[in-house]
Amino acid sequence: MIIHAAILIFVAILLLFTSVAFASPFDSFENELKEYIDSESGQYYEGEDTQLKELFSPDENSDEKSVGVYSRGNPSHKLPSHINVPKIISTTYVKPTTSYSGGYKVKAKDTLSMIAKKYKMSVESLKKMNGLKGDLIRVGHVLRINGSKPVVNQLAGSTITRYKVFATPVLSGKVTSRFGYRRDPFNSNLRNFHSGLDLSAPVGTPIIASAEGVVEFKGRNGGYGNTVIIRHKGGYKTIYAHCSTTVVEVGDFVKMGKVIGSVGRTGTATGAHLHFEVVYKGKLIDPEKALRKVEIVTSKSGVQDKS
Repeated sequence: MIIHAAILIFVAILLLFTSVAFASPFDSFENELKEYIDSESGQYYEGEDTQLKELFSPDENSDEKSVGVYSRGNPSHKLPSHINVPKIISTTYVKPTTSYSGGYKVKAKDTLSMIAKKYKMSVESLKKMNGLKGDLIRVGHVLRINGSKPVVNQLAGSTITRYKVFATPVLSGKVTSRFGYRRDPFNSNLRNFHSGLDLSAPVGTPIIASAEGVVEFKGRNGGYGNTVIIRHKGGYKTIYAHCSTTVVEVGDFVKMGKVIGSVGRTGTATGAHLHFEVVYKGKLIDPEKALRKVEIVTSKSGVQDKS
């Protein structure tokens, strides 16, 4: 009897080990996704082109598809359609100022009487011409003298506005890996080139379009998982990988802040995060540099001059 009991216990342990060892890795992902949706605490937070197309060609062998609006399990849990992102960094009004060409730049040890004598002027006329109430003058200050001409400030009355060109695609995301060479997350003995910026966030966190543009690709792409590519003006493209869901279609025009999907870990990923890439004229660039890029717009009398 003891031998029979031992055999039964061994068979039970073997069956349990087999079910765990060969469980589908997608089961755990679906379970986590469902738990996140059902939880009460889930919060939403406010030539080269050809190579790119080949790199991001759809994986026809995959039977996984984007599920669209994130409402599985609980219809009340949906992605917002848009998140407002402050695009204006600063606004400066240029006050009218008066300067003069051919003036005199004050040097150390200069006095008003010395300068007036040099240009055959009286001290009082020199003070009046420069709006001085006293005899104090500052080194480096340019004084208006006889023969100097007024210079018009071309920007006087203009408003200079600094705009953000790219917004962080996961507003609550934590940077876990930067652009450049790093230790391989799947093999600590290797170093490889990381082509983007990883932003860690819970599964289901909204992903926004980093800038205005047109959706060029949406689909499953091997190790990148569910991926969206947006084409922007000026030769830029942004790439959003490992998405749990995607809610845009190819050809859609999107503005900065438009929700395009949610954070996941589809494809080859060690955890839930967005892999964000920026391409400029067919070449990968550091996404953090792109996120610091500023567009300056000068406006005067209703006319805008972008630089």
